[in-house]
Amino acid sequence: MHIKLRDGTPTKYTLEKLRRDNPHTSFPKIISDELLASYAVYPYVIQDVDVDSVIQNKIEGQFAQVDGQWTLPMVASNKPQSEVEQYVRSVRDELLILSDWTQMPDSHLDSSTKLSWATYRTALRDISTQTGFPTDFTWPTAPSTH
Repeated sequence: MHIKLRDGTPTKYTLEKLRRDNPHTSFPKIISDELLASYAVYPYVIQDVDVDSVIQNKIEGQFAQVDGQWTLPMVASNKPQSEVEQYVRSVRDELLILSDWTQMPDSHLDSSTKLSWATYRTALRDISTQTGFPTDFTWPTAPSTH
C-alpha cells in the first residue's frame, strides 16, 4: 500500500499506476523504498481501531506521518440510528423464528414451560419499547426447554 505526495498532499497510489505513469522507465520487479521516494511515492500502514460492529463502522481518517512512517488511521463512526434499529430487529426476528416451535400444539413442552416461552417471545417483541433502544437495552433470557 502506497501513497503519492502531490503538492504535499498524500493520496493512495499503486505501483501499477507508477509503472503506467512512467511508461519509458524500466522498474525492477521489487522497487526499493528509496527509488519510490524519488517519485514521491511512499509506503503506508493502516492504524486499526476497535469498533462495536453493531453501532459503529470503520472509516478512513487522514494520512499522517507517525515516527517517520506514513499512516492511515481508521476511525470509529457511529452508524445511523435507523441502521442499528434495523439490525437489532433482524436479530430479534431471528430469535422469534428459532422459538416458534415452542408455541406449536404438538411441542413436547408442558404448559408452564410453554407459558415461559410465550412470555419470552412477548419480551422479544417489546424490546423496541425499552428505554435506550436500540443501543442500550436488555435482551430477554430464553427459558430452558426442559
